[in-house]
Amino acid sequence: MLVCTNCVLRLQPAMDVAVKLHTKQRYCTGRNSEVDGDIFKFKGEGDAVGVVKILEPTSPMLNYYEYEIIDRGEKCAIGIGVGEQTYPLDRMPGWNAHGIGYHADDGRLFNQDGFGKPFGPTSDVGDRMGCGVDFETDVGYGYVNVFFTRNGQQVGEPIKMKRPLRGLYPIVGLHSAGEKVRYLGHSRRLPYTVIPPMDLDTSPWSVWLRSNGVKFLEDGLTLEYCGEGLEGQDVGIAQANCRLDWTNHYFEMEILSAGKEGWLAIGLAKSTYPLHRHPGWEKGSVGYHADNGQLYKEVGKGMPFGPTCTEGDRMGCGIQFPATDDTVLSNFSESDSDIERTAEFEYEEDDQEGVWSGLDSDDSGDDQDFLKQLHVKYRALMKQKSQVKGEKRTKTKETGCVCTVYFTKNGERVGSVECSVPRGGFYPVVAMLSGGEKIRVNFEPLTG
Repeated sequence: MLVCTNCVLRLQPAMDVAVKLHTKQRYCTGRNSEVDGDIFKFKGEGDAVGVVKILEPTSPMLNYYEYEIIDRGEKCAIGIGVGEQTYPLDRMPGWNAHGIGYHADDGRLFNQDGFGKPFGPTSDVGDRMGCGVDFETDVGYGYVNVFFTRNGQQVGEPIKMKRPLRGLYPIVGLHSAGEKVRYLGHSRRLPYTVIPPMDLDTSPWSVWLRSNGVKFLEDGLTLEYCGEGLEGQDVGIAQANCRLDWTNHYFEMEILSAGKEGWLAIGLAKSTYPLHRHPGWEKGSVGYHADNGQLYKEVGKGMPFGPTCTEGDRMGCGIQFPATDDTVLSNFSESDSDIERTAEFEYEEDDQEGVWSGLDSDDSGDDQDFLKQLHVKYRALMKQKSQVKGEKRTKTKETGCVCTVYFTKNGERVGSVECSVPRGGFYPVVAMLSGGEKIRVNFEPLTG
């Protein structure tokens, strides 16, 4: 008997633990919507549309997300979908170009137009709606399939859609007063699969800001790689919620299992660092890699740095700021303001020479003219110094402050490198890339 494989639902062999993508400070909302923790709410009036967009495009590792309807509001006019990075925040998913959405109130599919077509069942309070992007099925260069689910069951057939240059972003639309949904998380899921409700990890969200391709175990500080490990894009990564500064300057990870290849790394990265790249491979990051002992700084090619690390070793990363850096001085606002006042009202011996030079000795007999010249000369000199100071400040803003990032192995310092601190600071990052890898992170080590 022949069976059409496209019509057969297959059980997913291993359901990946869902990951709640950093919705805190990592989303954007329209003026008619707001976010409270994991709750997305409508706050507009009349027929206004409120949209919440998660600022992390779907990726092969985290291609699927879900929400649960917890309040239908007046109309339950709620939509789920994906759209381009610049999708309007006052248009329901699928109403505009480069967007697609499945709507709860009428069960219609909206694919880059405002009319829609019959697609699936309607949804109400308690129902879970999901949307995913299939990166594995080849449907032509630059195209992907987008699929939708309701309570874990796929709705209809996947829809072919052109993938925008910067990817497809999760978008949720709300269209009537009182509507609320709860964001349940992201996971990896293929079309034509039946899965149970998302089993969210229990990691302490006060610790982790972002993650991808990792599973949190025990107290949330033990991490296990759960990606494919087939290519460089399959990196499993976790970024801590607290940036490093001179009061919180060091952390470590212990390698519990080196896995198949030992492709582990520790480092620092900006808060918006891509979640599929090892630390040090992209701008705004630096990393020490266990498998080859190399240092990677903002580029995918490493340099010899230190010894390799394997199971049982502890890898550490810390940061040091120069004592004269603005980052340090900002913690002493009183002293800083005193310095500014002194610089404003006093000038050194060299400045006095600059003031006196160019004055005619004959003018010294007329006190009024002499003092007037002295005042004009002093003002000109102070203006010149102010311009130089402004140029220095502008240069500092452009280049950012510089710090020293150092790495350790088993408590012993391996080496260091100077780095420009990205805007917003450096955040701890740990990463893995091969099956069986497992680490434990310690943010309060005794060494460092």
